[in-house]
Amino acid sequence: MIMKKLIYMIMCLLILVSCASRVEENVENIPENQNTPEIVSDESIDLTELWSYGLTSIRTGEPLIEEGNEHKLDESIISYGYNLVVDKNGNILTPRGAPLQGGEKLILTEEYQSDHNVREYARIFTIMAPIRDAILYHFEEMTREEWLEITEVLTLNKIKTKDADEINGRSILSTEQVYDYVASGKAEGSPVMRYLEEAGLELKCLAFKDFNFTNPEGNNHCIEHNIDVGSGIKIP
Repeated sequence: MIMKKLIYMIMCLLILVSCASRVEENVENIPENQNTPEIVSDESIDLTELWSYGLTSIRTGEPLIEEGNEHKLDESIISYGYNLVVDKNGNILTPRGAPLQGGEKLILTEEYQSDHNVREYARIFTIMAPIRDAILYHFEEMTREEWLEITEVLTLNKIKTKDADEINGRSILSTEQVYDYVASGKAEGSPVMRYLEEAGLELKCLAFKDFNFTNPEGNNHCIEHNIDVGSGIKIP
C-alpha cells in the first residue's frame, strides 16, 4: 500500500513539472512587445527645415515663424456661437482688424456668445488658422491641390482670386500665385504675410457689423476694395 502511494506521488510530481515546463515555454514564445502599446512620437517641427525659417515681414519686422506659434486648430471643438479665440498666453481676444500674430487658439465655451462679431471672429479664426499653419509650417508636405482645398472659402468669397501682373517681393499675390511663389524656392516673407493678413481682413469685412475698419493711418481696406461690409461669409 505504501509503495502504491509513493508511486502515485511521484507520478503527480512528474505531471506538475511537465505542466510548469510547458507554461514557461509558452511565456518565452510570446513576443516581448505584444502587450506594450505603440508610442507615437509627438516631436515638434524642426523650424530650420522650413522655407519660412529666418524670414521676416517688412511691415512688422517680425519673423514669419516661431516656436509655439503654430495654431493647431482642434476641429472637434468648433461650434458656432460657442467659441472664443485666445492668444498664446490664454487671454481672450475681442474682434479686431489686426491679423493673427501666431500661437492663438480656439476654445469652447459653455455659454452662447450673443455678440455677432465675437461669433464671426471665432469663425474666421477657424478659416485662417489652418491656412496660416499650412503655408508657414507645413508647405513642404502639401500639394497644390491640398492648398486650393484649404483655401476654398477664400475663393468662394472672391478673396485673393486676382493674379498679380508680376511676382516679386512687393506683389499682391492671388491664392494660386502664393503657392507657386513659395514653391519656386525664392520666396520672401512679405508677400506671403501680406496675402495672409489681407485675406483675414477681407473675411472680417464680409462678416463684421457696426465695426470701424479705418486703420491708424486713415485707410479703410474694405472701402478701398469695394467689399460689401457685413454681407456675410459664404461657406462651402
